[in-house]
Amino acid sequence: MTVFVGGVSELFQRDLDLGRLAVEQLRTEDLGAGVTVEDLHYGAVAVAQQLADEGPDLLVLVAATRRGRPPGTVQRRRIDPPHLSTEELQAAVGDAVVGYVHVDLVVDVAAGFGVLPPRTVAVEVEPEEVGPGEGLSASASAGLRTALTLVRDEVRRAPLLQLVGELRPLLDGDRLEDSDALRVLRALLDELEVLDRDGRWGAAFALCDRLRLAIAGGSASAGMDHRDWGLWWALIEGLDRLQAIEGASPASEGPPR
Repeated sequence: MTVFVGGVSELFQRDLDLGRLAVEQLRTEDLGAGVTVEDLHYGAVAVAQQLADEGPDLLVLVAATRRGRPPGTVQRRRIDPPHLSTEELQAAVGDAVVGYVHVDLVVDVAAGFGVLPPRTVAVEVEPEEVGPGEGLSASASAGLRTALTLVRDEVRRAPLLQLVGELRPLLDGDRLEDSDALRVLRALLDELEVLDRDGRWGAAFALCDRLRLAIAGGSASAGMDHRDWGLWWALIEGLDRLQAIEGASPASEGPPR
């Protein structure tokens, strides 16, 4: 799969330049194959054109965005594609053409042109200082560190959440016979959809252990083929890897996002 990480920024506008600074840091790191990191200060129409060319599976936007929260607040949110009228899209494109830059504008233009990726996540820091100048305020600097951690989390979890999308339709209907393992898997996919929406692990790791035990105990569903087995085990192995990296306990709810 492919991931596009974009820093949305207003250049040299103190805290509003955070997206560019995030990109500078992330470009020095090995985020894995298929990950593109770009500074998106150049306008929402050009961003939409680049997304159309690259067609990533996941878009992660990182920025300082004014939402009226306490300065330095960091928020991670899953973005649903907005449904824009023709007039709304024209207004968004007009704002983009004159150089206005904002996370919402990037999303609106990409969605209006039909190029917003299947999954889009924004990681936002509430700015404190927004006037001309260089350097972040103390609150934005602290927020940047947290935001970078959340961006790395999103990139790391992307293959796992893509697996959820592949597995869910395979469980529909009566192709697979009911079993303990199948019921646990459905519960696990529900928890991972919460992770995708809210950034919380919930009971995912505990359910992964239960799924492994159910399979080992011979309670898997009749009717499973090689693809089913491959995806089930890929899910378990992916969760094992993330639990080891992120240091979460099986019952961990994870920190609020």
